[in-house]
Amino acid sequence: MNINPRTVGFVVVASLTACVFADVDTGPSGHGPLPAPAVQKLAPATLSERFGTWFVPVPMITLDAMDQGALLAEDQATVQPAPFRFGVERGVKLSLNDGQWMDVAGGRLWRIGIDAVGALNSRIHLSGLDLRVGQELAITCPDLEQKMTGILERTGDFGTGEAYGPFSPTARGQIEWFVPTGQSAKELPFDAVGYSYGYIPVFSEISNGGTCSLNPACYPAWTNESNAAARLTFTSGGGSYLCSGQLMATTAADETPYLSTANHCISTTAAANSCSMIFFYRSPCTGSNSPGTTVAGADLASTYLASDCTLLLVKGALPVGCFWDGWSSLNPALNAAATGIHHPSGTPQAISFGVKNAASFNCGSPAGNWNSLSWNQGITEGGSSGSAIMTDADHKLFGVLTCGGSACTNTAADDGYGRWDLAIAATSSNFATLLAAGSDDTLEPNNDCANARAITPGTYNTLVVKRLNEDWYALPVATGATLTMNMTFTHANGDIDVQLFTACGGAIALDRNANTNNESFTFVNPSASPTVYMRVYLSSDTRNEYSFTFSTSTPAPSNDACATATAIGVGAFAFNNSLATDAPPALPASCDEGSGVTITKDVWYRFTAPITGRMTASTCNAASFDTRIAVYVGDACPTAASAVIACNDNSATCSSGTSKAEWSAGVGSIWYVRVGSGAAGTGGLATLTMSAAVNCPADITGNGSVDGGDLAIVLGGWGGSASDQNGDGTTNGADIAVILAAWGACP
Repeated sequence: MNINPRTVGFVVVASLTACVFADVDTGPSGHGPLPAPAVQKLAPATLSERFGTWFVPVPMITLDAMDQGALLAEDQATVQPAPFRFGVERGVKLSLNDGQWMDVAGGRLWRIGIDAVGALNSRIHLSGLDLRVGQELAITCPDLEQKMTGILERTGDFGTGEAYGPFSPTARGQIEWFVPTGQSAKELPFDAVGYSYGYIPVFSEISNGGTCSLNPACYPAWTNESNAAARLTFTSGGGSYLCSGQLMATTAADETPYLSTANHCISTTAAANSCSMIFFYRSPCTGSNSPGTTVAGADLASTYLASDCTLLLVKGALPVGCFWDGWSSLNPALNAAATGIHHPSGTPQAISFGVKNAASFNCGSPAGNWNSLSWNQGITEGGSSGSAIMTDADHKLFGVLTCGGSACTNTAADDGYGRWDLAIAATSSNFATLLAAGSDDTLEPNNDCANARAITPGTYNTLVVKRLNEDWYALPVATGATLTMNMTFTHANGDIDVQLFTACGGAIALDRNANTNNESFTFVNPSASPTVYMRVYLSSDTRNEYSFTFSTSTPAPSNDACATATAIGVGAFAFNNSLATDAPPALPASCDEGSGVTITKDVWYRFTAPITGRMTASTCNAASFDTRIAVYVGDACPTAASAVIACNDNSATCSSGTSKAEWSAGVGSIWYVRVGSGAAGTGGLATLTMSAAVNCPADITGNGSVDGGDLAIVLGGWGGSASDQNGDGTTNGADIAVILAAWGACP
């Protein structure tokens, strides 16, 4: 705020760190503008708009008028420098019964409006906000094009329970609260309501300022800096205030949304959180004013009392076209030409041209912490505080406005600007570190698929995604497994979207590009790859923070239990029992081949015998693990171990612990084949082969009859083992007896 320097009561107690600068300025140049997103999306709807109730009148609470003369007298008595006050916050007694409930899709909507007699502008502020999961709340201004700053959930955008609506140019604001079906609502989800009673018309076309300001739109050399400037309105200590500020470039030019203003404007986290910034609030060189674009909320990055400098980190999404001002780490020489862009008394942007006429100004002690500026054209006024002063030579900021006597009624008065070089040099401010490059999260670098960060299921908090630095993650999701993702973020702070891929460079497997807070989804991995790649990126804005929790689950095979056994006949059936569970019944002792009767991760098949003969169930040499097979008789699932008709753990004719079970069956009979692991906890890929053979082993020729051809084979193999029929290892007279006993057609 501009004041007569002879009345300053501002004493600096912070110490300065001495610093010797090189002859070359090390501060960055400006950059921008912020481009338009590839995909344009509609702004989020208010709750009334979403549920189609916007045309239904809202019940109103009307507050009494305040004594505006008394408020203006308080401002006159305020010790300077101080920000430009235009409103005071007053408490509102509000109960659940004051509002109106409406049935809407998926739940109920409660609404209330608040206004006040004689208020020239307004804002609603909630404290103690604590919404249950699924509930949503919006603070809206029906008279604004940007009717709200965003949908609120849980404890608000900053997690503090404090929530601010936009400043309205009228006396009216609304609260909308959605409660989903199944939840009760016996009391309001906040503790207190504050209403900002505006007594100075800082949001009107013709504001409190004078008519002597110059329009920056008429000076195209300063278009970029005009695109960096913002009008700041915020709540602090029970008042509503107005200052100016501007986006600040980092040395890395990484689009971190830092914004500078004055310490006497904003010096606390609470005030920063409440701050509402309007960019592009200006007039064309000829014509009517542009309403600008509002961005809500900031964090206090750092502040430096000694030269009245503050650095904010803007939280809300920046509009397309913003520019980031460059800054200098040097203090310019006397008589350096300089220019400032600001919002005097809340009016649209103004530009002032002047010169550094002295190395000190009495905004505080020591006076050398401020540069003195005299104006050749233009002025500053209350509301200009925090705005930049920039050298004409390189358009770099070297200070922010603290105090002075300039006004339309005193165009010859000088102003004092807090020295930016001192704030940069002071280690206590941390400005130099912050403005080197914006911070990122600990999972960096993960800017592309090739460098995707491999993570395990769990929770990951306070992650940062940037327009120039998107995030990639490699998630372990087995083939057929389900990924469950729950991501939280504030959409108003930047539109975060998510894509999934099953291979780097592959097609998009899932695209989530909603226009709301948070993202929650499930995804079943259809590919053979056990890794799913997740891309987190900004569809709009330059920076946002998010957190996510993810888990994976792979369903057991469909034939994990006997009740869901797969029906099969003769053939080969590949399976994977890695995620199968253990099922009863236990195997009988008769199945113990020396390694116990354990069977785990078992899968089930329902086999129908195609012929009368010898059946075989085999994983012989066709499994990556130690298998075990059990066969049960009957057309119903077994309930006792006694139902086992055949079993095998490690067949002597198979390798690696694979198995083969054989039994006799009649045509059309039903059997349950159980295949699992003979060792606890193991499993993998295997193939079960089912075969059937006529029950006529003496038919050596396979012609369906035991006859002279079979006898000739036995006689031809006499003394050897190849034609052995009775299993004694030698072809002899006993084998002839077997042939003769089976003589005739096979059954």
